[in-house]
Amino acid sequence: MRRRLFPSILALATVASLSSEVQAGKYDLDLTPLGSVDADGNVTPDRAAFRSIASELGTVIAPKPADPGDSLGLSGFAVSADLTLNTITSDASYWQETTTGSSPDKIAPTVQIMGRKGLWPGIEIGAGASHLFDSKLWAINGYGKLALHEGFHHLPIPTIALRGMFSQVLGSKDFKMTTASIGAVISHVFGVGSTVNLTPYIGYQALFVIARTGVIDSTPGTDEYNGETLPCENGDPDCTVTSEFVFEKQRVLRHRPYFGFRMIFAVLRVGFEAMIVPAGASSQTIEGQSLKDGSGLQQQYTFTFGLDF
Repeated sequence: MRRRLFPSILALATVASLSSEVQAGKYDLDLTPLGSVDADGNVTPDRAAFRSIASELGTVIAPKPADPGDSLGLSGFAVSADLTLNTITSDASYWQETTTGSSPDKIAPTVQIMGRKGLWPGIEIGAGASHLFDSKLWAINGYGKLALHEGFHHLPIPTIALRGMFSQVLGSKDFKMTTASIGAVISHVFGVGSTVNLTPYIGYQALFVIARTGVIDSTPGTDEYNGETLPCENGDPDCTVTSEFVFEKQRVLRHRPYFGFRMIFAVLRVGFEAMIVPAGASSQTIEGQSLKDGSGLQQQYTFTFGLDF
């Protein structure tokens, strides 16, 4: 029975893998439309649109804190699964033009798996992964926290902690993205009925998104290696369309204030966190062109479930 079962499972996994490669999700990006070809065959990349979509996508997939300021302690360890409902400006042209599947929704859900380990004194580290549903995009996450002071649970003195997080996005052959954030959180523990530990918290993150691309083919239906070319629209018979372009590295800053709470009963932890991210306002100059982040206001609501040991 086992000999028959294993090949069947392997075959189903192979079919699922091939199907996911063929079918593009709502949030899988094709950046080719952001390169406009003029009559002389020259490609001009829409760097402002790329900056805006990188800003919103980076905000969506960057790791969420989903945790108050207190550290786990020297022997503490925690694992959690966090489901986040993220809003995007789905009707903006930079989303409508670049998503390869059906039209994107305003809500882009993500899931985050994190493991955290407490160290002494007041130091906590962690690692995990995030995935954007209906896409091939994943992110490998890292995490560190330093509680400046904690343990005053019987006094009206909050815990104050500094936290840093980073991620590397995977799953797109053209799109390259790294995120990093640094911020602070204030929290205080309340006992409820001597069995439940309730910790409300409030914090802020400065999120940095670094995005670029590899070489993008502006004529995906033409095989230059076989001598195929696409003529220019200027009527010159010797003129052909430029086949490749890139988006240079762009650095985006987003501000992420947030608040939430965590409850622990025995070893079970549940929590909720809300982030309200103002519209992008950072700018950068590339080749004399001033590029402003045109991303819209984003909201992120995270529901977390896990275990504390």
